[in-house]
Amino acid sequence: MEFQNLSAPSPRCLVASSPKMAAFLAPVLGVEFILGLLVNSLAFFIFCVHTRPWSSNVVFLVSLVAADFLLIVSLPLRVDYYRYRETWRFGATACKANLFMLSASRSASVVFLTAIALNRYLKVVWPHHALSRASGRAAAGVAAGLWGGILLLNGHLFLVTSPGQSCISYQLSTSSWPGHDWHQALYILEFFLTFALILFAIVSIGLTIRRRGLGGQAGPRRALRMLAAVVAVYTICFLPSVLFGLASIVAFRLHACRALDLCSRLFHGSLAFTYLNSVLDPVLYCFSSPSFFRQCRALLGLGQGSQDPASDESSSQPPARLQEPSRRPPEGKGPGEGAGAGLPGGLVGVRD
Repeated sequence: MEFQNLSAPSPRCLVASSPKMAAFLAPVLGVEFILGLLVNSLAFFIFCVHTRPWSSNVVFLVSLVAADFLLIVSLPLRVDYYRYRETWRFGATACKANLFMLSASRSASVVFLTAIALNRYLKVVWPHHALSRASGRAAAGVAAGLWGGILLLNGHLFLVTSPGQSCISYQLSTSSWPGHDWHQALYILEFFLTFALILFAIVSIGLTIRRRGLGGQAGPRRALRMLAAVVAVYTICFLPSVLFGLASIVAFRLHACRALDLCSRLFHGSLAFTYLNSVLDPVLYCFSSPSFFRQCRALLGLGQGSQDPASDESSSQPPARLQEPSRRPPEGKGPGEGAGAGLPGGLVGVRD
């Protein structure tokens, strides 16, 4: 989402654009574009060529890659915008499309990060529930529905008119168009709502691991590490812009002009962290999918890749159970000489 320069046409406060901030953002966004394009192209190649079959987890990860690409293809125009001191040179239609793509990509990022977290929650806390065993095709249907909702929620940006030669989607004004109010509300609510769901998933998984004694299993522990990485990405990428944006709104309502100027500049600079999520998301893929990590190491010449789709699932099954063997002992072996001789009653220990 493009939650950009704050303009305040109030007679008491006026926030001007900052040439220094524009000069800072142009090269930073350029670097993020290059790095994001490289790492997400690698991720997309691994998921499409080396990952079969697609589990529900992989479907949501690929959707996150698509959200990152939506952001990446929008960044060159933003680099040009800041390079020319916040002057848009490509027409009103291109501006609206650019703002829509930026906003939709941000919404998709937080939505699919949350979907990944809840998917892990189901597999660890409710491993026998039908939802935790959903197929990749069912997950694809859920992802398609989420994409449809995301595009609809951000469709209002095609009706936004930016003042002058600027290209902004967020404006502070005493007579704001309802679309701007919806834009503010969506930006804030989608962060806090999804963040609360992710924290709920972390706490629930942690309690389940402790209650069921699953600390020795790799799957639940990997799920917990992955969710901790999601929280880190949220904190680094999205929290600064949300906090500075809220502070700017409060300062505007209170007519605190100096505070508004400071908060709006800090908010402007925090956009660099917002766009950084396209670079950091591939780190989450390594935490979430062991097969992705192995294939990534193999393609980079750091190890051999191997495909194990089952290892991508993190259900909390009991570590081992006893299974009754065939009643007929193997030929040539008397009672007590078979594989289960060391267990009472001829039972055999099998890994689940």
